[in-house]
Amino acid sequence: MKVSVIVAAAGSGTRMGGVRKPYLMLDGMPVLVRSLKLFMNHPEVVEIIAVIRPGEEGEASALLKPYREMDNVRLVPGGSTRQESVREGLRALSEPCDLVCIHDAARPLASEALLEVLLESAVRLGAAVPVLPVTDTVKEIDSEEKIVATPERDRLCLVQTPQVFRRELILKAYKEAGPALLTATDDSSLVERIGGDVYTVPGEDTNIKLTSPLDLKMAAWLVKGALNR
Repeated sequence: MKVSVIVAAAGSGTRMGGVRKPYLMLDGMPVLVRSLKLFMNHPEVVEIIAVIRPGEEGEASALLKPYREMDNVRLVPGGSTRQESVREGLRALSEPCDLVCIHDAARPLASEALLEVLLESAVRLGAAVPVLPVTDTVKEIDSEEKIVATPERDRLCLVQTPQVFRRELILKAYKEAGPALLTATDDSSLVERIGGDVYTVPGEDTNIKLTSPLDLKMAAWLVKGALNR
């Protein structure tokens, strides 16, 4: 089995106060480096592509330079949305592979154990994503902020990354989405749109997404010991 990895790192960081999340320091190491390290020593990973904002090639290269294991990471400029950025990463695939693993740089704490489960599931089933159960009651509201529905909580989940797909499946999903459908915030939704089956595995509470300054503080606390208890 051969795996190509795309790490999406081209977001604007609006909810982080305009600060670019991949370049933030997390307990002495850049967030982007922590997210890439998940894949560096995996024996079945044949290439790693980091999709960054256009014009930041020099900054990203300087960020990775102190980490010699990052020498083989390819930097590719992304687009104006996450979907367009991942599309650029898919276009940049150069190595023959069986699976494509797509990860968000803003999730630097995903574990090797989670990655292994996802790869094994994607080999068998074609597409695998990590999810967490919804523990709060969810309300659907309209444009006037009035509640219009209460979905059944037992059928809802929160999706994370990495997400892993057979290469031909994710390429087809992005090809059929075309440039007009720019609303997908995760890759599995595009596979769903073409009728593909996506299977879930248990996610990790510690696999948090860095969206706000509070998330960064929580991640720092986890890195400093909570993950190893």
